[in-house]
Amino acid sequence: MAPRQRSLSSRPEDSFESSESLLSQEQQKKAIAAAAPPTLNQTEADVARDQHDYFNLVALACIVFSTSLNYSFPWLKYVGGHFWEMWATTLLYFFLDLMWVSLVPICVKSPGVIVKHHIVAMMYLIGPIAYPEYRWFMGAILSVEINTWFLICRRLVYRNYYSPSSNDSTNVLLPVVQLVVSAMFYITWISIRCYLYPSYLFMFLRMADDRIRETGVFFHKEMIFITVHTVLCALNIKWTYDLFTPIIKRWLGIGPKQMVVQNGL
Repeated sequence: MAPRQRSLSSRPEDSFESSESLLSQEQQKKAIAAAAPPTLNQTEADVARDQHDYFNLVALACIVFSTSLNYSFPWLKYVGGHFWEMWATTLLYFFLDLMWVSLVPICVKSPGVIVKHHIVAMMYLIGPIAYPEYRWFMGAILSVEINTWFLICRRLVYRNYYSPSSNDSTNVLLPVVQLVVSAMFYITWISIRCYLYPSYLFMFLRMADDRIRETGVFFHKEMIFITVHTVLCALNIKWTYDLFTPIIKRWLGIGPKQMVVQNGL
């Protein structure tokens, strides 16, 4: 039989008051915990993901900047004065990120899909080198990285809001930032991944059809990149399904009641 603990109070009423005080403290702790926003426990995967996300925020900004150098504003007309800077920056990013995900797969949610995506993307980069007349497509295709930037920024803002180190002063601004970033994420996702990418696929198919009618030759070497673009469109469909299915289920009352920001692609 385990030994009984000895009370520090010699009187029964003192012992009762002490128990009541402890009970009151427990209730206060529970009330404080219930009022505080939920915190996310930092795991090894969380740390690896955050480091990878910060790298992507910088790298993707470089891609968007180098791409913008090839356009005249405000009409967004492609002039191509800095094509090689755009091409080299993009290739370097995909290569470095491919190595990162391969060596530290816990930094993303679906490492296998990301590796395949990057390999296909680097194959795609051969197109504007082999066929300079189609280089103006590259800037439009790379516009998807704007959405990827907002995706990563949205996740980091969410994690920082629920971080134990966040304070009242930052929590005042973070909801506003979170709303803006989240809105831009959904706008760019729908406009680029769900509209622009399929539109270019149909444009490529029309161009291929015109070329076949002009030459009478059924297959031209550059048509292989239609397959590459189709693979990227298929990945966008998969990711769109993964993104919006929980939202639709929640609207229908059959999914999670609270919004959850996914860990990433």
